[in-house]
Amino acid sequence: MLHALLLTLSLSGQTSGPIDITEQELTQYVNQKAKYQQQYGLPGLFDVDLNIDTMQVRLGRQKAGMAQVLSNGRFTLSLPGKPAIDGTIRADFEAKPRYQQQSGAVYLDNFTLTSYSIQPSAVQQQFAPFVSYLVQGLQSRLEQQPAYQLNTQDKDQLWLKQHVTRFELMPGKLRLHTD
Repeated sequence: MLHALLLTLSLSGQTSGPIDITEQELTQYVNQKAKYQQQYGLPGLFDVDLNIDTMQVRLGRQKAGMAQVLSNGRFTLSLPGKPAIDGTIRADFEAKPRYQQQSGAVYLDNFTLTSYSIQPSAVQQQFAPFVSYLVQGLQSRLEQQPAYQLNTQDKDQLWLKQHVTRFELMPGKLRLHTD
């Protein structure tokens, strides 16, 4: 709600020129709309319940034209004949932002896992086979679900959606051009 108000204020009275969407706005949107929960398992071998609780989006800071997605979550790993293990996971990704004018949305494509850590560290080796599932699941989710979408119920944002001519990724923000 706050980001819609801020974007509306920035659009008020403005009919052309660049509009910035900050990495804070993207982070807020992703954390509200792109919740990730997945269960993996092979009967008799293992079960994993994984929840990504928070994600942080950074734009163009480490590599030009790329976004970083820093995620934190929790998991429960169950192996036969052993007590379930609860833990936390931090997984960092790199992705290519894409603006789709038709939907007025920013998507993150070409996810690549750059690093991850698991606590307790004793389960790092046991959890390693599931990391590729985590990457595939998040990639699929965020390639299909916007990381940010203009609110077409708002007349100023609807106007913006209809008039964006190009977008530019800059450190800390995504700039939508209407000229």
